[in-house]
Amino acid sequence: MIEWLLPAAIAGAALVPKKKMSPHKKLEQIFKNRDVCVKNGEDLLYPKLIKQHTAQDKSIFVYSLPLGMPADIMDKLESTIETGLNSKIEWEFDGVLKIMVYHHNLPESWSFDAALLRPGTWEVPIGKHPKGIIYHDFDKYPHLLTGGTTRFGKTVFLKQMFNALLLDQLENVEFYILDLKAGLEFYKYKALPNVREVACDVYEAAEVLNEITESLKKREVKFRNSEFTNIVDTNIKKRTFIIVDEGAELAPDMLTDKQAKKFAHFCQAALGEIARIGGGLGYRLIFATQYPTRVAVPMQVKMNIVARVAFTIPEVIGSRVILDEPGAEDLPAIPGRAIYKVEKKRIVQVPYITDKQMFKMMEERMDASGKAGNATHNDRQAEGDDYPPINADT
Repeated sequence: MIEWLLPAAIAGAALVPKKKMSPHKKLEQIFKNRDVCVKNGEDLLYPKLIKQHTAQDKSIFVYSLPLGMPADIMDKLESTIETGLNSKIEWEFDGVLKIMVYHHNLPESWSFDAALLRPGTWEVPIGKHPKGIIYHDFDKYPHLLTGGTTRFGKTVFLKQMFNALLLDQLENVEFYILDLKAGLEFYKYKALPNVREVACDVYEAAEVLNEITESLKKREVKFRNSEFTNIVDTNIKKRTFIIVDEGAELAPDMLTDKQAKKFAHFCQAALGEIARIGGGLGYRLIFATQYPTRVAVPMQVKMNIVARVAFTIPEVIGSRVILDEPGAEDLPAIPGRAIYKVEKKRIVQVPYITDKQMFKMMEERMDASGKAGNATHNDRQAEGDDYPPINADT
């Protein structure tokens, strides 16, 4: 009789709900499962929890690490922990390891709206993070490098930044756009008074970049004569943005035509000069590619850009090109999901916007401001008249 009752007892026990494992216990189990430990004689030493507390939006777990364990072990564990906890995390190390577990996950999509704008600033929304919306300040970090596989949101991301900059600084911003996908994405905006040029291939790109580098040299002379080194220390409000959509088309090694290669070499050199010295003069470079390889991203461009945004990238080498470290290859296949990195990595969901929305918002903004935008349009004159006198007391 006992033999027959035993299976029934086991089945009944299986129906009893197990006690829910706490995040701390889950972290301990992940450390054990992934062998996050160092050996001390016969003992295995794991990270030791020394403090934990819960805030409104997150729980924070503080660990001491065994001597000899590198803090960057978390680079390999981050996606595993997020999967195990079903929550977004961040971590930092300042003598102890702090793991922040956020209570709210990211949405799979969300739309751009006027509430995201910050008029009068050079701040643009990067994306929604579990602790709030993250903004990028182009006066603090003048350039931005972005990359990711096609269809995962890179060009939409460029458009929402273009839209935010235009609406926030209608009278002070101008754009040069190298839309190297035959102009299919940005040529429709060429008629806007703030858009000075839209180049659609390597030859047009070379002409535009030649114009920009010539104006850059003139601006250098003005700044030198005025004893200024950075535009943010002046009363000059104008900023010049150069947006490159599909920078791989300017890689000489990816071209076969000899003439095209020659122009591509010039383009990469010009972009390197803009990235190297343009920031302090008011030039802001946004360089994007869906082929993040060493030949697609010029070294001088990459070395002089601090801010990075990586969308889903199939291979770790692509993540290293954009972020200088792994991570983008582990992003879920969700359009608009990205990693924003300045001082550290943050996973975000970037806002979605359509061309129809952009034109509607631009039309409303220009109607509301009357003649706003004409100032930039009328600035298409000699470079010597582009700037107001520099105030040494500013």
